[in-house]
Amino acid sequence: TYVAGDDLFDDSFSIDSPSGEFLGECGVGISETIGVGDPKKVTAFEVWLFDKNDIQTVTKVLMSQHAFNDTTINQRLASKGEPVVVEPGKIVLLETATLQLEARVVDINYGKGALPENSFFDRLTLELAIWPK
Repeated sequence: TYVAGDDLFDDSFSIDSPSGEFLGECGVGISETIGVGDPKKVTAFEVWLFDKNDIQTVTKVLMSQHAFNDTTINQRLASKGEPVVVEPGKIVLLETATLQLEARVVDINYGKGALPENSFFDRLTLELAIWPK
């Protein structure tokens, strides 16, 4: 769960088999902020999946409605990973050679203020589930 004010939000988790073998890592971090001042106003997050059996890390960029609909922001962030608009209940799937990650949007609250409507998150809760292919 990200809550406004956590300017260093970056969670990552090791993925291990039931026998303890290292399979990879996954995580969620801040991808883009909007506006100025503190606390940072987060408009997009990166969800990523690293598989020790794959040569590349898979990333998707979860964006606010404003960021997704703003061509400039969307195109800039597309270089980091596939853009996805955050909506309640949305499920985002990331796949590598041997792993699958499902990120489900459990809770979302947008911040209010001088910035455009639905442009930054006050709170975002994701549930990550990972399993072998």
